[in-house]
Amino acid sequence: MERVIAGFDGSPGSVRALGWALGQARLHRAELQPWTILPDRTSATDEKTEEDLRRAAGDIIRGYAEPRFGHGGASAGLIAACSPGDLLVVGSRGHNRLAGLLLGSVSKACLYRAPCPVTVVPDLPRLSDSHSHVIAAVDGSEHARHALRVAAEEAALRGVDLHAVHAVHWDSVGVELVKPDTDRLMEWGERTLDRELAETGVKARPLVVQGHPTDVLTRLGAEADLLVLGSHGRSRLEGVLLGSTSEYCAQHAPCPVMITRDVT
Repeated sequence: MERVIAGFDGSPGSVRALGWALGQARLHRAELQPWTILPDRTSATDEKTEEDLRRAAGDIIRGYAEPRFGHGGASAGLIAACSPGDLLVVGSRGHNRLAGLLLGSVSKACLYRAPCPVTVVPDLPRLSDSHSHVIAAVDGSEHARHALRVAAEEAALRGVDLHAVHAVHWDSVGVELVKPDTDRLMEWGERTLDRELAETGVKARPLVVQGHPTDVLTRLGAEADLLVLGSHGRSRLEGVLLGSTSEYCAQHAPCPVMITRDVT
């Protein structure tokens, strides 16, 4: 990780996101770049806004980095600041006084278009931010395999355990001749986890949990320090990391959610 790019607009959500980004930069010994994207206009009010935000960001980062400012569209500005070796950190939503920086639509655009991994930090403060464990969502896809390796690194840096989670769920489409029972689904899930841990060489606590992936991952995220997912996954038979699941977790999980970039 070369740099940690953090979006900041002064809202409570972006304050939490910048604080998390600072901790991440320190863990990785990476450069931190807090970015605020202002509208394309110049006035005394804009200058006062920039001064206030520079002071607010400085109170959080306390000399670790220098706040940076850009002008134009919020998502475009943040994405342009990133390169593939970076991590982009945003709040799940912000306020619109600065042309919508960190609104849900901006965070979503960053998830889909940023050239690097993206971490979305939830709006609401947690009861405890103490490190407990990192969760990697596993479904047997190459994207999830890459996320598993990233999660292992994040857990090692934090000195916590890694939980490899596979959610088993059958979405019936009404044409199956035989519908697998719960025992068979759990057996498939255990085989998937065993195979993926052996393939990657990652040491983790394997967890096969019955339920829809979005429900399982957001529920388990309440006790996790970080949830790591690939941006896409497999079909309904092993459907943990479909794009819709990653997006849902980024919006609703109670812990920071890191979406790793697609691998080729």
